[in-house]
Amino acid sequence: MGDADTLLLPLFEHLRRHGVPLGVSEYLLAVKSIREGIGVEDLDSLRRFCRLLWAKSREDQALFDWGFDNLVAPPSLPERTAGKGGKGEETPSEETSQETPSGEWVRPVTFRQVPLGGRNAPVLPDRSQPPPGGYQLTPRLPIDRREMAGAWRQLRRLQREGVPEELDVEQTIDTVCRMGFLLEPVLQPRRRNQARLLLLVDQRGSMAPFAMLISAFIESILRGGLLGKTTVYYFHDCPDEELYQRSTLTGAQPLTQVLVEHAQGSSVLIVSDAGAARGDYDGERVAATRAFLQALRGHTYLYAWLNPMPARRWTATTAEAIARLVPMSPLEREGLHDAISILRGHPFPPEVHLDG
Repeated sequence: MGDADTLLLPLFEHLRRHGVPLGVSEYLLAVKSIREGIGVEDLDSLRRFCRLLWAKSREDQALFDWGFDNLVAPPSLPERTAGKGGKGEETPSEETSQETPSGEWVRPVTFRQVPLGGRNAPVLPDRSQPPPGGYQLTPRLPIDRREMAGAWRQLRRLQREGVPEELDVEQTIDTVCRMGFLLEPVLQPRRRNQARLLLLVDQRGSMAPFAMLISAFIESILRGGLLGKTTVYYFHDCPDEELYQRSTLTGAQPLTQVLVEHAQGSSVLIVSDAGAARGDYDGERVAATRAFLQALRGHTYLYAWLNPMPARRWTATTAEAIARLVPMSPLEREGLHDAISILRGHPFPPEVHLDG
């Protein structure tokens, strides 16, 4: 069956590149099982075994089947042997057909090596659209946890703070030039990340289907280096007079108190579908959101909005109107980076006007 370490690696990398949630542990489990003799009876057994381990949905299975045929299955070329007809004559038992116990002649299955590129390369599934047969029911995050954690490391506001312990080269040289000799080096505090984040998360109602995504999102913020610098509060539909300390919408605190204690000079990120999931327009919700944003602007200008619904679903909904008041991005790879840029101090898009 070949070296298991290298035999399955191209297939594994192919699945990872196309978004299948696989980690090193799944790869090592497959290699270990193959070395112990599991799934090595023939090529079909290996396919079934790896498919069971790595492909959990129909979409993943389509990617797996294509990758296995092209990256794992070796080409099976017809062998020509010298038979009764002379050199190079094909033998029925090896190339064309085989006789079964019932006396019937059947053609054996062969494997072909299909080129990876060119006109004959199969078109891989488009992950931005639901599969043709229905909806994807297997839980799948639109962005990997590690990618989210890496993105949050970009939220940095470096300021010098603490005990002077780092050499200030410019001031030291200036002192030498003025005095003519070096009496002592000039020290300065180290640069430290002073970024703080206030996270406001919509709960229940239309946000219920996104519970797993929101949980992973909050975890990524803490893993991204903002542990101890992030404060999370919850609300329902729109931040109103009260915010809640727990996701069960308990532990209420006045909105004004939260803004004074946690929003002053901090970055503020709102996570909500803004009514896009309902697919309608709610003028009262837009007005309440405008009032909240005006109160927030009195404490910080570093605020943005992440929407778990794709941008194409915002049209003609409350979300489209709110997106004109605050920088709103879909909760996916590019949208997350755009939101973090706003939280770092990049200017708002020109179409966003809170007073417009």
